[in-house]
Amino acid sequence: MPKSPTTTRLPRAEGPCKAATDQKESNQLDPCPSLAHLRRERGFCLTSLAQCKPAGHYWLDLNLIPTMKAARMPGNKQNSAVSIVIPTWNGRELLARFLPSVTEALAAWPGSGELVVADDGSTDGTPEFLASDFPGVRVVVSELNRGFSATANMGVEAAANRVVVLLNNDVETERGFLSPLVRWFVKPDVFAVCARSLDWDHTTFRDGGKAGYWKRGFWRVWRNYDVRRGGGAEPLPWPSIYAPGGFTAFNREKWLELGGLDSLFAPFNWEDTDICYRALKRGWQVLYEPESLVYHSPNTTIGRTEGKLRVRFVSRRNRLLFHWKNLTDPRLLLANLLFSALSLPLSILRLDLASVAAFAAAAARLGAVVRRRAVEKRQTVVSDSTLRRRFSELEHLLKRTDGGWLE
Repeated sequence: MPKSPTTTRLPRAEGPCKAATDQKESNQLDPCPSLAHLRRERGFCLTSLAQCKPAGHYWLDLNLIPTMKAARMPGNKQNSAVSIVIPTWNGRELLARFLPSVTEALAAWPGSGELVVADDGSTDGTPEFLASDFPGVRVVVSELNRGFSATANMGVEAAANRVVVLLNNDVETERGFLSPLVRWFVKPDVFAVCARSLDWDHTTFRDGGKAGYWKRGFWRVWRNYDVRRGGGAEPLPWPSIYAPGGFTAFNREKWLELGGLDSLFAPFNWEDTDICYRALKRGWQVLYEPESLVYHSPNTTIGRTEGKLRVRFVSRRNRLLFHWKNLTDPRLLLANLLFSALSLPLSILRLDLASVAAFAAAAARLGAVVRRRAVEKRQTVVSDSTLRRRFSELEHLLKRTDGGWLE
């Protein structure tokens, strides 16, 4: 296995950092208490280390430099049992390539663990291949092809342990990727913790924390950010508006309480954003852990079976369904409906048939949306507006450095 990229270390800061000084001078209340807690009580600075252009985009590389006391993890023990769940459909070749790294990581895990492959009615002999080449893997099989969400739910339900790590079948893992993820689950309010993802070349940055922001009636959830720990710094709870379902650890009890991934978004896209957003609105945490490292190339599985027009249609439809289902703040919902209505004639004029069809398909599911909205509204603890303020604060912190974004 290749070694993890080394973490750049900076010298200990002498006196207050610029970020801390600027915050003191601003004398403004923090709309995000959790980030204020990180900044003031745990004492750190955000400093841009590097700027690079993976895939033609900028990204932000931050370093945490302790200036006061080191941040401490809550508690000093780990959950000892973990289940790794891999949903798959006709992925025999991918499993043959990537499963060895996962079994090696599980063997290196100091606690107990299991590896569960949830097969979505494969016709390429996946169950037979696993039985012969990976006899230690537990396989649960669906007789019908039901899509990613149903297959992931089947795997999580079959898992035996409280912490479940959901992996795509095309993910390669570092040997020690489990420990940084699982350690956060000593906190009872943690729902999900996602790993840092590089491309299969082990160099190009792909996925980090998701710094969601609100613009023109929609949540924009794809913006990545990345962080680096300074010498001696303890882990910090970096928030993420969602955790990608391809390389994230989940609290199984909370997953089941939420009902798992919603079949409304079948066959793909927005289902992981939906479950994480619902968790955030219940007051639970969704975090990014940059020390857990995996390798993944986006849309490999979908790209093998779906055309670009089909992917665009499903993504646009599910984006509408996500907002109509989850926005319970009247002002934000009204903004979304207005921008959605205005975009429809523009899509017609541009002959954007995928977007027009997506709007019609989403409207056809309004009955299911209304029923789900009623359930979520009863369970809401944190409002949409509060989440908007929290992630605006995160964006504000990141923009105060001289780095950039990976859009």
